[in-house]
This record gives sequence, C-alpha cells and structure tokens, in this order.
Amino acid sequence: MSMTNLRRSLKHWIYGSCPGFKGVFPYFGERVYFPPGSLIFDLVMAQGIFEHGNLRLLQAAIRPNTWAYDIGANIGLMSVPLLRTESTLQVVSVEASPHTASYLSRTIAGSSCRDRWQLVPKALGATEGEIDFYVATGTDGVFDGLRDTGRAHNSAKIRVPLTTLDALWQSHGCPAVSVVKIDVEGAEADVLHGGRACLLATRPVILLEWNRQNLVAYDCPPESLLAHAADLNCDVLNVPGLASVTSPASLLLQAGISETFLLVPRP
Repeated sequence: MSMTNLRRSLKHWIYGSCPGFKGVFPYFGERVYFPPGSLIFDLVMAQGIFEHGNLRLLQAAIRPNTWAYDIGANIGLMSVPLLRTESTLQVVSVEASPHTASYLSRTIAGSSCRDRWQLVPKALGATEGEIDFYVATGTDGVFDGLRDTGRAHNSAKIRVPLTTLDALWQSHGCPAVSVVKIDVEGAEADVLHGGRACLLATRPVILLEWNRQNLVAYDCPPESLLAHAADLNCDVLNVPGLASVTSPASLLLQAGISETFLLVPRP
C-alpha cells in the first residue's frame, strides 16, 4: 500500500470509527459533520478532495463580491472550499434531505465562514409548494432526490418544501451570482426552469450533473440539455475535457461517458 493510500485509510478509520473523533473531519480548515457510514464520507476519504476537477472549475469562475448557489449541497463539500477560496463570496447551500441538512447545519454553525454561508433546507424545482422526496434508508443519502431513480438500495418517500432558484435569489435581494452548482439526481432541468430570471440576469457559470440513469426517471432526454442551454444563451462544455458540445448526437455520446457538464454564458 502506498503512503498516500495508507494515510487515507488511517483518516477513514479515525473519522469514521475512532471514539472521540468519528462523525466529523477537517476539510479546507473547517470541521465537516457527516452521517455515520455515509457513502459521501467514503468518497471524500478515497479522493482526498471531493470531485477535485469540478471544484477547480467552480473556483476559477468565482468573482469577488458575488454569490454562489450550491444546489444539492449534501454535507457541504463544494460549499466549504468555495468559501475559503474567496473571502467576499456569499454561499447558499440548498439541501432538501432533512437528515443530511441536519449535519450540514452543524457544520455551518461551527464554521469560521458562517456569516457568509446560508442553508436552505428545501428542494428546488420549477414551482413552489411541497413535493414528494425519496430518502435512502441506508447509507446512500448521496442519491436522495425527488424521484426514485433506483440508484439507492432502499428509499422511503417523505414530503419536503419546494421553492425555485428565482424565489431564493429574489429573497436575497437579486445579488450578482458568479457560480451555480446543480446536483439534484435528475431534477436539474426543473431547477434551470425555476431559475431562468436569475440565470439570465446574472450570467453565472453553471456546473451541473446530467446523469442518464437519473434523467430516465424524469422522462428527460439527455440531449435536451442543448435546448436548455440555448434558452439561457449558454454554451455547453463537457467535463473534464471542456470541449464544446454543439449537436444532439455529440451530447448523447458525451452523456454516455460523463455525468457532468458546464454551461458557460455567451458574450
């Protein structure tokens, strides 16, 4: 075993099992709380920095004195490094799962950046109200969402409050927004619809998951991302290559090998 893997295994044991340490781990200078046995904890311990390539794209897009919306924030693994990257950035973490949000709330309460960090414990979509939400009954909380996509081994249905990105943005005073991350297990198109005014007015870079298995649960063709991007006057880039995706055929091919895309505002 390499020294890097040995260190990661040791950290996994300390923060995952060791009495007095388990349940919280240091991340970019903050203490991050997580549900016991959660898959996302396993992922960050294995990766070191969670989804490092995606994070670097968001960090590069941040502008001073702007806001970032982390939609589907889970335990805050994107929110934390964004806050630490730019001292004038305001971050709104949106997390619909009540169980996961309770851990994120603890992280925010103890954070040195808590004056610039808000939690919105709601689902985001195209309308406001209440909606069914499927929560994993085991350790697969990373797959919680508005539809049962089949990615979690077991799930239970609950009701959660629903709002839109536009409503949130307006409630915050319509600030400048530089980055938006959307990872909501297939409901990404609804979030784009519900955030159209915000996204057209502020022109942020949008990083979103576009997973083919999740999209099936919403009857959403993968290639429809091009229409959503055109409506927002954005170009579509694949991740991690950052090649321009311009046709339905190329989008369908790219969605077969990657589940992350970047929407970049056109000049």
